Amino acid sequence: MNTAMRRSARHALLGLSVTAALTMSACGGSGSDDSGDKPNSRETITSGGESSKAILPADDLPEGWRYATIGDFLGIPQMCGVVLEPPKLSSAETKRFATRSGDTFVIQYSFVSSDKAATTKRIDEFVTAAATCTKHQPTKTNSATVTPLVVTPVGDAFAAVTAVDDADANNRREYVVFRNGAHVTVLLSYGLGGRVATPEDLAAMASAVDGRVKAS
Repeated sequence: MNTAMRRSARHALLGLSVTAALTMSACGGSGSDDSGDKPNSRETITSGGESSKAILPADDLPEGWRYATIGDFLGIPQMCGVVLEPPKLSSAETKRFATRSGDTFVIQYSFVSSDKAATTKRIDEFVTAAATCTKHQPTKTNSATVTPLVVTPVGDAFAAVTAVDDADANNRREYVVFRNGAHVTVLLSYGLGGRVATPEDLAAMASAVDGRVKAS
């Protein structure tokens, strides 16, 4: 296999691992809400719309970051036992960023729900769970250690954690989650060899998203 093919395969595997990381549950709250409704299928919601207002343009990224064009799809994000997507999801959009060296990535996933009460409850549950969650269980045989991530908070509710696979320290993920009214943004950082975005870069991204939502 030549170098280009190996690079494509590696990126494909990274994309799959990111989707898996976000669709598995972990320790913490139940993630349920009073409506009993399930999150809408990604095929039935509007791409863009309100959510597109939060997506960072390339010029707003921290120094050393750029747009990346592959692997920007996410599964329904769950962390610390909380399903972050509420029911009645009305719009959602994702964008993937990379360092110029191409070894560290952040996926921004922003969504809006017409059910603000359910959105508030979900994110409040995650904020509570993130303060005490210590283990992530992505599969029946794998586990990850969860620790708080110190990032300057923004929005109406905010939490950030790091999850490191107990069997592979290079399998590392950082999650920054915050809410502005009914609008939620998830920033997921990961990379090759366990590389992740710095707290300063994640804080800059979160602050820029927060400013865009408030100005919209």
